[in-house]
Amino acid sequence: MDFQSKVAIVTGGAQGIGRAVSLALARDGAAVVIADVDGLAARALAEGIGLWGGRAMAVVADVSSEADAARIAAETVSALGGVDILVNCASSEVPGTVESTPLDAWAAMLSVNLTGVYLMSRFVLPEMRRHGGGVIVNVAAIHGLLAEPGWSAYAAGKGGVIALSRGMALDYAAEGIRVNCVCPGSVEHPLRPVARQPLGRPGTPEEVADMVLFLAGPRASFITGGVYTVDGGLSAGF
Repeated sequence: MDFQSKVAIVTGGAQGIGRAVSLALARDGAAVVIADVDGLAARALAEGIGLWGGRAMAVVADVSSEADAARIAAETVSALGGVDILVNCASSEVPGTVESTPLDAWAAMLSVNLTGVYLMSRFVLPEMRRHGGGVIVNVAAIHGLLAEPGWSAYAAGKGGVIALSRGMALDYAAEGIRVNCVCPGSVEHPLRPVARQPLGRPGTPEEVADMVLFLAGPRASFITGGVYTVDGGLSAGF
């Protein structure tokens, strides 16, 4: 098990891709902190992991809040002794053009999708430094690389995550902290129609989680600053 003795925080960890990442890390031996605004889902998942012998705890928090982001890191260190892995999965997905997106909706989406990554990283990085290194995997979206009509505000935030990931990778490489970014394409989602798919189907949260775990694990020890699509070939035609 690649993550035995490791402590991982997964934001948005109770649903969708985040849930798949939380489960996969726990199955591979990590102690997982499931940080999510949905307290019922987070607690239920943590309890379920515990029932089959895994290690997990729930922290109910909003990553767009500086106080909540600091609390996630502090509660993790208090309960588990440190942080080895941070997976930023928390996301707000609202369609809209520049004209159709109200300012408050724009600000709310950026506060989760981009500022949340900044805040969580800001509070976790000192703990990683104290332990001699760590790994951050940021989950962006294919929208950060390829435009789609009607999704400008969402794309702006995800594009920012890609740029932030690259910058952080360079800033912290000398301290043994690796930072990479995963860009899922169309994944099974109850709120969105499935776009054109070269492989004939959408992806699954578990398939995205597989990439996240690879990048977080020891087999990716020479990989940092990368941006990896998990899109079933969707970006190959552009």
